[in-house]
Amino acid sequence: MTRRYGAMTYLLVGMLVLSGAPVFSADHVATQSDLDNAVAKTLRQEDAARGTITSLLQRPEVRSLAKGYGLDVRRAEAAVGTLQGDELQSLSLLAANADVQLAGGDQVISISLVTLLLIIIIVILVTR
Repeated sequence: MTRRYGAMTYLLVGMLVLSGAPVFSADHVATQSDLDNAVAKTLRQEDAARGTITSLLQRPEVRSLAKGYGLDVRRAEAAVGTLQGDELQSLSLLAANADVQLAGGDQVISISLVTLLLIIIIVILVTR
């Protein structure tokens, strides 16, 4: 009797497997070109984010402010290359905001200086 149930079990499992939709259909497979494009896009975004932070760190106002607080801007610039992922993106947004405020002479210049100092301090702490 158990042999009979075993045969039925195999038969039912086989029918279920053959009747189901194919799991590995060609519609869902990423090609090498798709993967290369995704990697290239991510690298471009990270390079742009690093460029934003680096350009802010190279501003004369930033250099003099960092020097006044005894922070080494060269060390911070070197640390920018080690940033990745969410940390890189959030610092890039802060740097872009501070850069706009410094360039436009925004009325909230004290906030941009605090933001700028936070960026420099975070970058230096990340490298330690």
